[in-house]
Amino acid sequence: MVAGAGAAAAEEGSSSARGTTGSTTSQTSASSQASQESPTSRSSESSERSVRRAEAREARRADRSDARQAEREASTRLAEIADEVEQGGGVEPTTDDVAAVEPAAEPAVEPHVEVAETAEPTVDAEAQPAPEPQPAPEPESAEAEPEIGTPDPERAASEPAAITETTTTTLTRTGPRRVAEDPANPAVPALASMMLSLVTAGREITAETPPSSSIQATSTALDAEPPYPIPTDVTVTEAPAAFEWVQRVPVLGPLLVTPVVRLLHAIPFVGDILHPLIGWPVDHRADPDAPKPRTVLVESFDGAKMYVHFMPAKGLQAGESAPTVFNGPGLGLPGSTTLDLTVDSFLPNDVIGIGALREAGYNVVTWDPRGEWRSEGRMQLQSPDFEGRDISHIISWLSTLPEVETDNGDPKIGMVGASYGGGIQLATAAIDKRIDAIVPTIAWNSLVDVLFPAEAVRSGWSTLLTSVLVLTLSRPHERILPAAIVGILTGQASQSDIDLLNDRGYADRIDQITAPTLLMQGTVDTLFTLDQADLNAKALLDAGTTTKVLWYCGGHGACVSSYNDGDVVIDRTLDWLDRYVKGENVDTGPQFEWVDQRGQWFGSDTYPVEPDDTPLVAERTRRQAMAFVPFLGGSGPDPWILSRGLIATILGLPSASYAFNAVNLRMPEVTEVTHVVGAPSLTLTYSGTGTAEHVYAQVVDNRTGRVLGHQVTPVPVQLDGQTRTVTVELEQIAHTLNPGQSVTVQVMTSAFNFLNFYSWGGITVEGMSVRLPTLAAGAATQAPGIAA
Repeated sequence: MVAGAGAAAAEEGSSSARGTTGSTTSQTSASSQASQESPTSRSSESSERSVRRAEAREARRADRSDARQAEREASTRLAEIADEVEQGGGVEPTTDDVAAVEPAAEPAVEPHVEVAETAEPTVDAEAQPAPEPQPAPEPESAEAEPEIGTPDPERAASEPAAITETTTTTLTRTGPRRVAEDPANPAVPALASMMLSLVTAGREITAETPPSSSIQATSTALDAEPPYPIPTDVTVTEAPAAFEWVQRVPVLGPLLVTPVVRLLHAIPFVGDILHPLIGWPVDHRADPDAPKPRTVLVESFDGAKMYVHFMPAKGLQAGESAPTVFNGPGLGLPGSTTLDLTVDSFLPNDVIGIGALREAGYNVVTWDPRGEWRSEGRMQLQSPDFEGRDISHIISWLSTLPEVETDNGDPKIGMVGASYGGGIQLATAAIDKRIDAIVPTIAWNSLVDVLFPAEAVRSGWSTLLTSVLVLTLSRPHERILPAAIVGILTGQASQSDIDLLNDRGYADRIDQITAPTLLMQGTVDTLFTLDQADLNAKALLDAGTTTKVLWYCGGHGACVSSYNDGDVVIDRTLDWLDRYVKGENVDTGPQFEWVDQRGQWFGSDTYPVEPDDTPLVAERTRRQAMAFVPFLGGSGPDPWILSRGLIATILGLPSASYAFNAVNLRMPEVTEVTHVVGAPSLTLTYSGTGTAEHVYAQVVDNRTGRVLGHQVTPVPVQLDGQTRTVTVELEQIAHTLNPGQSVTVQVMTSAFNFLNFYSWGGITVEGMSVRLPTLAAGAATQAPGIAA
């Protein structure tokens, strides 16, 4: 989830024509001249630019709607003409008919993949009722680097309310954030360069165009056409392990080799890496005709082969079938092959294990994502147009297997997975309606918002994620690693990089998801914060999609408490899959569930939860000056992470801790049990000089001295010597205050998760006020049977 385009992107220019090979349609986009930014009214002009962008976006939407309507009418007229000719009327289309039909070009379909001479034949998935025209030619190479075009205006994400400032600047998290449109202005720091390289090829030009209106979605919840046709011809080749045959050697195999193979597969990461050599542990006592785990290469739309594992449900007999669940790996990890582990090897409290899914009666599919390990192609950061379509091809293959339960040819499919394995669920469900339910865990909404919120650089996680790509020999776009280094050191990226990154994401397609969605997010996640799940949930709910939200202690961070939420995560996951994949009458609980700092679970029947009309408020008017000093006296990391093990320590490095070089505002003590759930609001009045563009804010529990959720929020400042006021929403939190307890809000000049060495100067905080969101009476109900 780190990416960038850096200097290489600047050389390519800010825009280029974006097309689709084999398509008969063309797109045109209008470009507007970017205005120069005034040094004294940056926020005001940002607001004006946001208004202009919103107007342009609405115009594009209107044009797109008109174009689609015209194409539908043309397609209808073409069908009528064809019917008349077929009925023997001998009617030739008139000139007017031809003119009317001309805009609706012959729809492209999923390209037919030529079948190589292998032992495994081509798998024919269930075709669409309507006959398909000849496909466009196949690209010559799966590794070819196609031309990168300008962002598709039809896929621009909804923009939030702009930062407005006369003397006050207000930042509100209502959607993926954008910045000034001047492509020549390097206004956005650091990770834009790094992020863009991973996603530069995110929607590369391929040999397919979007499908015609004849493609029907399996869900009726949303009257929308899928952007790509269901793959109907998928080439699948067996991928046997090099030395799996040794397990079948009499005596030696069953007594020595197979136990060693089984042991290696139980070791996190090790068995998955060695799987191409050692293969699956052979069950020597199983019925020879019973379904067995297998590994295959599934050829995707562009010829890239995906390394896929299929593991049948436990106890599945010959002639029986079961629903199937995709279990996606995290960034840098190969597809898991641990047949019997009930919890995930790396994140045991975050995602269900393959063994638990198989025990519950599900087949399980795992895979190496595009551009990683044994799968071909280049990593595209879970783009719906690439990784999403890879999964669609795997689903088409699954629909032909006798072990996979189907409903009139439609396979019963669910998806689970954390982090990178959570993002693929949203990317795939947005384009393939055959998926029945998804459980995205610690996933994201907007990578722009994640890696440089408020134009700050989340450098702690950027360094970790870049290291993962290097150490695992991943194959992202060739510009990633050089641009990542330049981006982190200089903190700059062109606006065209940011626009391209927004276009490569899936935030603008969340409303196309119809599969019931259970969003799980970690309260101590310092990469994909609670705000990311909140944005996804609101988009899904607005689209009418069945949605549940669960906040647990985990994610990209260290849960330093002793409370284990793994059982809750596993139970809720199985309940969701049983209800919406198997179709069982299962209670999935309230729409919103969360855990507080003491491990107590609460629930609400609505999301978002109803707030109280009287939030906790406090104000400070005493002036205090601070110097910008990197790291020293700032926030993080929390030393308690060392007590949680190796993986938690690594994930917890970007955590927050009490800051000593800070301005403090102590909130009043509460007189009754008070639930603080949501995003606190901070208003800061300040003045100063220097190069720094951000200070940072956090909320500290006065009883324990720990930062709530390890969350730090960047606060944009303009140090030009003038007195200014800014209002921001802090990262969302879930905290319970008992009578007599309180918290303190800190503003500091350095935070480890945003550490940099190009911010200097001094700032004087002249005043600050804070509002903590509290729940209305009766809005929170303690979950029965779930306690610390």
